[in-house]
Amino acid sequence: MKVSPHRITSLSQVSQRDMPASNTGKTQAAPKEQTAFSPELGMLQQARDKLGAMPDVDLEKVARLRQAIANNELPLDLDALSQAVLELHRR
Repeated sequence: MKVSPHRITSLSQVSQRDMPASNTGKTQAAPKEQTAFSPELGMLQQARDKLGAMPDVDLEKVARLRQAIANNELPLDLDALSQAVLELHRR
């Protein structure tokens, strides 16, 4: 994403009353409160909605792993595990 010097505010909700008035010279009655969103915020909201619809845990995968452990089918590379533990503690 290109950083633009024109965007100095965060991605946030912008109220219609915060938008600049038009230069038509006409006065308008107070409009209903309208809300405008930046395109980025709209995309973020769509992603959040899709993520919210997904389950927190893949229960099918958990069940398959439990079954593999119970059947002693889950391979365990002790050398790789010990190496990973050492690397974790070296940091």
